[in-house]
Amino acid sequence: MSNPTHTIRFNASTGSFTADDRSALLTGVERKLVAMLFDRLGEAISHQEIRDGVWGENWAGGDEALRVTVNRIRTKIETNRRKPEIIVSVRGIGYRMLGTRG
Repeated sequence: MSNPTHTIRFNASTGSFTADDRSALLTGVERKLVAMLFDRLGEAISHQEIRDGVWGENWAGGDEALRVTVNRIRTKIETNRRKPEIIVSVRGIGYRMLGTRG
């Protein structure tokens, strides 16, 4: 698996998320999720921590909403959402954002 370096830019105020030459405007939930990953770029964040940070600690939903949200973001920003290089799954843990801040 290749490990390309992508230039990542994120503006939490506007919800603008850019990876290399691909830009997207994010919804409120997508913005919260990307903000968590961007703030801790390169660090694996657990499913539970992401759910708590995005939907709140008292949210009773499972991982499906998280998977759907990540998939929507990948569709907007990844070259190939089925082989993600920016928001990647970390088996048994959660997700990690890869790239360098631009």
